[in-house]
Amino acid sequence: MDMTQQLEGWLPARIHVDGGQLRVDWCHLGAQRFTDPFFDETLERRLRHPFALLFRHQTSMDALVARQARKPGLPVRGLVFHMSRCGSTLVAQLLAALPRHIMLSEAGPVDTVLRAHQHLPGVTDAQRIEWLRAVVGALGQQRHPEERAVFLKLDAWHVLELPLLQQAFPGVPWMFLYRDPVEVMASHQNHRGAHMLPGLLNPAHLGLEPGQVEGMPLDEYGARVLASICEAGLRGYLERSGPARLLDYRQLQSEGLRVLTELFGLELTAEDKPRLRDVLERNAKNPVLPFEDDTEEKARRVTSLGRALAEQWGRPVHDALEAERLRANNPA
Repeated sequence: MDMTQQLEGWLPARIHVDGGQLRVDWCHLGAQRFTDPFFDETLERRLRHPFALLFRHQTSMDALVARQARKPGLPVRGLVFHMSRCGSTLVAQLLAALPRHIMLSEAGPVDTVLRAHQHLPGVTDAQRIEWLRAVVGALGQQRHPEERAVFLKLDAWHVLELPLLQQAFPGVPWMFLYRDPVEVMASHQNHRGAHMLPGLLNPAHLGLEPGQVEGMPLDEYGARVLASICEAGLRGYLERSGPARLLDYRQLQSEGLRVLTELFGLELTAEDKPRLRDVLERNAKNPVLPFEDDTEEKARRVTSLGRALAEQWGRPVHDALEAERLRANNPA
């Protein structure tokens, strides 16, 4: 039995560096779909099952690439980029609510291959593209008859790799979500995302020298990270060669579904509409709770320093994004 047959029903759960090479840990997902807000939550639920916990496969990255050549997986139909803390999880949940979609929401293996060049000297863009296609192809295997397409919700910092992702998935429609920088700063002051702490991102991607990061206050670093992410989203949108949309958090509840339908070519059935309404009425990150707009709460909670830094670094690019969004919606 070849490796392709041995790995039938198995998905790459984790990719790590071992001995100067990438190694792939596989998990048997069974019939479980990616319907949780985040990829890791689905894996954690699956690993509660004895079989998935006790039986594992590990292969080289070359084996994963070879498997992708034999079983390429379902086509990627959409990419979701975002500023962080701006409603992207709701977008992922809307797409995941339709059984014909495989929604990969901030999948760790995708992040590992995108940042492989930071840990393995000499890794080329061509290698990262090949690995990325292989990972997404393995995660996007059809395991249910109704599944037809794959959607990727990337981590916030992945928009810094937008040109490479467009090379990997040419012509695939994408969107960039953003929110008032003061509100996003308030969320991160309460619980900082990994990208808001020095160490995850290459300072050069932020227009910084390594020495500039040392000793920089966390709030200033975070404000500059958010600004760099938004600048990358804006730059990608202005230079786009295919379908792309900008979406502000404030428009998500009222216009989000229409934007998704138009951009990704969704053909909604009568059965789809109640599913989507249910998602819109619930807290995206904790679906047992109802949705509540926290805009005013975040505006009250942010510190005066956080507000000032968000205004200094984030406001100009936020306003530029808004201007482009409005221009696209109201062409002269």
